[in-house]
Amino acid sequence: MLGDSIKYVEKVEESRQVERIKNFMVNQAIEFIPSYYAVCYYCRAFDGSFLSPTEYRKRWDRKEVEITHGVISSLIKKCFGEVPLFWFSNRHKDFEDINGICKKGSFHSDLYIGHIEDKAIEQPSKFLSTLIFNAKQSGESINIDKIGIDSAKKLLLERCIRKAKWVGNHKNSLRVDPVPIEEFSQTFVYGLKDITKLDDFNQVVDWQNSSFYQATNQSSSFIS
Repeated sequence: MLGDSIKYVEKVEESRQVERIKNFMVNQAIEFIPSYYAVCYYCRAFDGSFLSPTEYRKRWDRKEVEITHGVISSLIKKCFGEVPLFWFSNRHKDFEDINGICKKGSFHSDLYIGHIEDKAIEQPSKFLSTLIFNAKQSGESINIDKIGIDSAKKLLLERCIRKAKWVGNHKNSLRVDPVPIEEFSQTFVYGLKDITKLDDFNQVVDWQNSSFYQATNQSSSFIS
């Protein structure tokens, strides 16, 4: 009985710490004026075709997923400058293989993207200028005067992320939505929904590629 009581107290305390860390993360992210929420799916090749079994297996490897996070982060910074980014690795639902064995789903990524300055579009970097030129060559003219600078940011952000090998051209590989600041907390907490234990932070949050203060490989850095 005493052992059960101690375990219960420990579980309650861990749950409290988890909520404190989540709140701390939300408050940090809000400081960076988050503007977009993106979901990256990795179920197709760059050209939209089906993946080979060897390539598809990589979508179950967290390290490979985080390498792709780094690639996308680099692309965004080349296009738009030092934009704050917050990465989370989440799995699709478990499934049964052809032998009836239950297996974990492959990863997809939730990405929260900070404010993009107008001047990043009005005075584009060399990398972004190339992206705009290629869009025109493919018949998709991005007329800022016609569609407005906010719409141009979203379109160019999508084009930028799709340059990553694991994302590519398939329509279902990427979704990018603007996030009004008043809706951010609820949206951001959704990305933390699978975190119920302290160890889950290191399984879900990609600290290395995110813009959190004290971003390390240990979630204990966020515990006061």
